[in-house]
Amino acid sequence: MEYTIKLAADISPELMLEFSGDERFVTHAHNPCVVNILHKTFGWKGAAFLVLEDDLPIGYLPAVFINDRIVSMPHFSFGGLVTRRSNRKEIYLAILPKLFAHFSESNSPDIPYLLRETEKVGAFVQENKVISWINILNKTVQQVIPAAQQAKVRKAIDNGLICKNGGIELLADFYHVYSRNMLRLGSPVLPKLFFANILKGYTNGFAKIFCVYKGKTPVGASFLMSYMGFFENTWFSTLQNYNTLFPAQLLHFEMISFALLNSGRTYSFGRSTAGSGVHEFKRRWGTEDTFVYWNYDTPLKLDVRKAAFLSKIWKVFPLPLANFLGPLISKRIY
Repeated sequence: MEYTIKLAADISPELMLEFSGDERFVTHAHNPCVVNILHKTFGWKGAAFLVLEDDLPIGYLPAVFINDRIVSMPHFSFGGLVTRRSNRKEIYLAILPKLFAHFSESNSPDIPYLLRETEKVGAFVQENKVISWINILNKTVQQVIPAAQQAKVRKAIDNGLICKNGGIELLADFYHVYSRNMLRLGSPVLPKLFFANILKGYTNGFAKIFCVYKGKTPVGASFLMSYMGFFENTWFSTLQNYNTLFPAQLLHFEMISFALLNSGRTYSFGRSTAGSGVHEFKRRWGTEDTFVYWNYDTPLKLDVRKAAFLSKIWKVFPLPLANFLGPLISKRIY
């Protein structure tokens, strides 16, 4: 048998469902429009491909080419091959040279890659990341959200918090919260242009901002994306000084409610490090866990002590400087 690839400008939900068998983890990162948004923002070449076995389509893969490396998908928790076939590693071995040749016009036998997958398919794997999610298909808010979290949502409302959702008109408020929270965490921000391009160019699903306010002040914000019934809180931030008012609980309540109203199957709380405090917060919502694996062609070079030191330095930057430098770094760290 021979595996080949074919460009796919778009793909129907019916064909995607045929490839996957279950759209649970066919995600917004698999949406064909995302490669165009990444190209528009960062200048990266990207494309969506059908994977063929003896000229018959058996799968789908979006990919971006960054610094001579194949990446599926940068700045998202997901990516990877959508297929019912169990021999995913064999398929990758066959198509990675073809993907590399498509982007580089080179037939190099050494293919640098980063594949975000729900399976271990690479030569080297980082395996401490987990996606926390709940099944919301044909359920009500009361069935989905635990009583303890519903009580905190009521407290948030009693504390005077309100939530709005919308598009580009809320981007400034979203970025106000997001950038301050990322500075507190010591992490570079993504460019505001990236979020604007998603809001303007995302198709085949929802891309919406949710903002929680205390009076006129935005104190919590999130970016919800959906594709084929999969809804994920893709970026999420709150201002630490207001966390006792429960803005996080109100945000999740509003996003889950929106997903339920729009025929959602799965609500994802996003990625976290297994066993972390953030992971524990998500588990209180009755989540299930799915590990996601970062698959590399070479060992991951990570100096934990150096990373921790740089994070401490980043935290003391003035916000305008952090917001200027962050997008320059996020083009190289994805």
